[in-house]
Amino acid sequence: MNKTYFLLLVAINLLFVTKSFSQGRYNDYNRLGITAGIHQFDITTNDLITTKGTGFHGGLSTRGTIGRHFDMVYFLHLNRHEMNVLAKENALTATVSEEVQMKLLAAKLGILGSYKLGGNHFSIEFGPALQLSDKFEFESTFAEYILEGYDTFTVNDARKTSNLNVNGIIGFSAGFETFKISIQYEYGFTNVLSKLTVDNKTLKGNTTQLSGSATFYL
Repeated sequence: MNKTYFLLLVAINLLFVTKSFSQGRYNDYNRLGITAGIHQFDITTNDLITTKGTGFHGGLSTRGTIGRHFDMVYFLHLNRHEMNVLAKENALTATVSEEVQMKLLAAKLGILGSYKLGGNHFSIEFGPALQLSDKFEFESTFAEYILEGYDTFTVNDARKTSNLNVNGIIGFSAGFETFKISIQYEYGFTNVLSKLTVDNKTLKGNTTQLSGSATFYL
């Protein structure tokens, strides 16, 4: 996770630089926020049988005015994603598949435009995010389970993910200058399964995430 730690340092510095820059230009509204929330995560793919799981996230953000009806939001979140894949203990003899829980630690850096429909109380938000992730983790007892639809492709074989992915976010936030609730939908534009190959075929999948967050602004 050395890449993740490096991203954290860069992103934290970016947040504070952005805050200082914004304060110099717009004195009416600029705040540093602390965010915590939960989300449902899944991978949309035809190559694996998955079901969504509930994870959590938290981190820092800055929100600053750049126009009468427009804010910019910069954020850095640490995410603990969870989802399930269908697998069997033995592809030849086992008749019942099990859901194997997969966990993924990720750092996410994003920039959102926030169009204010109700002053500082309600906004529509949209923008891109970069996600840096490690390998999936799971209970060791499931390492040699065979993924549903395959003869030899194991859970352990499916650990790798594309380390850097580009996501798009759309959602809304509501609240006050010092506290906001956000609901967001996120879709991964890049192939998160690009490091997985079976029979010389590269697997394809895109992440999806529906999240709810609370942000306290200082």
